[in-house]
This record gives sequence, structure tokens and C-alpha cells, in this order.
Amino acid sequence: MADLLSDFASDRGPGLAARSARALVARPESFGSSRHRMLVGAGLVLRVVSAGLVATIGIIHLHLWLEGYREIATIGPLFMLNAIAGILLAALLLFWPRLLAGLLAIGFVASALGALLISINVGLFGFREFTSVAFVMPSIVIESIAIVTLVAWMVVVAIMLKGASTGSERTR
Repeated sequence: MADLLSDFASDRGPGLAARSARALVARPESFGSSRHRMLVGAGLVLRVVSAGLVATIGIIHLHLWLEGYREIATIGPLFMLNAIAGILLAALLLFWPRLLAGLLAIGFVASALGALLISINVGLFGFREFTSVAFVMPSIVIESIAIVTLVAWMVVVAIMLKGASTGSERTR
């Protein structure tokens, strides 16, 4: 990973900002090596699992909103927003597999987990959650696993992008 970052930030080619922007929306090219096929397979599994977890987070928020959280000031609308965002981000991960989609999903999951932990420890918008309430502990577990799988997927994509850029430099 350090090699990837140091090569990415080196002074070869376009500026760092331009390379960063392209990497966020790039799709790795297909190569025939067994290592590449393994990375593609691992990336696909991690992406589908991540999308499933993100969708689950959205569905949990929708379920809780339907079960009465909609009546809680500020929290209710935010639960509906999280439900919509979770489902849309899951679809985005499935149909637009780019690093930017992964970053958006990680931001969503991390903010949902952070809000839950704040709500448990000190309260959030005048609402305090308790670990004994249904879906609190499963949400913490699902959101934590989602962050790990999203990061793992992004690392696999970054490795494939690194391979694609190295392969194209060799052919020049």
C-alpha cells in the first residue's frame, strides 16, 4: 500500500490532484493474469457484500422509522434520510464500482455508526439511545463490518488500478 501511495504521489505524469480525481472515477482494465483474476473475484465479492451491508443499514433505518422513530423530532427525518441514502448507495456500489462510490459509502456508514455511538453515550439532538434496545447492537456490528469490507474493497480496487497504470506504462 505504501508503494501505491508513493508511486501515486510521485512527480511522474500529471499533477497529484489530476491523478487523484481520475483514480476516484477510474474502472480497472481487464488483464489475463491469475493474480488479476483473483483480485477481480475478491473485489466482486467484497463489493457485493459491502453493498448488501449498506442496504441492510438503510433497511434497518427504514424499519425503525416505521416502528416509531418518525415521531422523534430531528431524529425521525434523519432516519428516513439514512434509509434512502443506504439503499441508493448500495445500488451505486453495485452499478458504478468506483473508488468514489466506496468513499461515499464509507462516509455514510461511519456517520451512521458515529451518530449511534454519540446517541448511546451522550445523546444526540435531545435523544438518547440504549444498548438494550432492539437493533442497537446488531447495527453496531453491521456498520463496523461494512466499514471493514468497504475499505478492503477499495484496497483491492486501488491495487488493480495500480496494476493497470503499471501495465500501461510498460507498453509505452
